Amino acid sequence: MDNKKRQELQQIAWITRNYDHLQGLRQLPFGLMFLFIAIDKAGWWPRFSIWQPLSGLAVLGLCAAAYWWIGRYYARTLGQVEPLPGHGRRTGLAAAIFLVLFYIAGAVEISRSWPFSASGLVIAGGLIVYYWQNGRYRPHYLILAALMALVSLLPLTGALPPEQVHFFGPEAVIGALLFALITIAGGLVDHWLLIRTLPIYPEINT
Repeated sequence: MDNKKRQELQQIAWITRNYDHLQGLRQLPFGLMFLFIAIDKAGWWPRFSIWQPLSGLAVLGLCAAAYWWIGRYYARTLGQVEPLPGHGRRTGLAAAIFLVLFYIAGAVEISRSWPFSASGLVIAGGLIVYYWQNGRYRPHYLILAALMALVSLLPLTGALPPEQVHFFGPEAVIGALLFALITIAGGLVDHWLLIRTLPIYPEINT
């Protein structure tokens, strides 16, 4: 077997193993949700705040419905892949650890008035771990992690006010906006990787 064929088969194996993670369009509704949050914090959509918590619950419900519907789209067009044993448990544990660290960092940065975004650095670290845990075929997550880390540290230079870069708080416009853009960009690139590979080998979609 030549090297090109071997690389193709390795990529197919990686795509199949990470099929759930690569359904990038499912990230878009949640990216749009954080975009709405950024718009709300910027004061560009005051009715979103006026109607809270109903407006927030409505947006979250629509995101969940869109997530399910997009999942059905992937199942119809590209098929389904049975996850490896223990995969869901490991993913859930990693997500739980990330969320705990994220919320602790967010609470501390606000209470201590840190001049940088600890929550943003946790997101950057989470993206790096996500990259290493899933086969290192997606370097765009390293680029997004570097962008998040850079913006999180910019307040130290005086270029940005830290309260806007923090993820939590009423003025955290930049933090929410950047997270929204990272979620959307990562999802779109993942979707591109998926559709670029799977349609070439339709027999694996059984």
